[in-house]
Amino acid sequence: MKKAIGALSFMGMTFLVIGLAMSQGVYTGLIVDARNLSFTPSASPKILDEDGREVYGSAYLDKEWVEKHGVVGYAKSLTEGKANSRVAGNPYVVKAIKVTGPNSKDLIVSNADAQKIRELTKHLSFLDHAKVVIVVP
Repeated sequence: MKKAIGALSFMGMTFLVIGLAMSQGVYTGLIVDARNLSFTPSASPKILDEDGREVYGSAYLDKEWVEKHGVVGYAKSLTEGKANSRVAGNPYVVKAIKVTGPNSKDLIVSNADAQKIRELTKHLSFLDHAKVVIVVP
């Protein structure tokens, strides 16, 4: 992140504005690319790091939200995923590296990707609102 300093004029007064500018922009959701894996889509998949720690799953969401919107959306291509209204705009894209769990319904991302997702969610609420799409074969 870079510090951004600027001036804002309002009704003849100038205010100094200091903020943080994210070089990558603001992310609008998360896309997990699982096209090259034998992943089985389910109603409540989890995304885990390589150490088995949960990065995302239904535990992150309000029960009513899950019942209304589901935990994730699915797409058949990266282009379709990026166009999905759930994440449209500027989604952060990661590649799943393995499947795990009963019936291969959970995904594992690299520890580096998991750390980046955790950092992003400290400042953005896209995981809270189930703005997650999984790209499947």
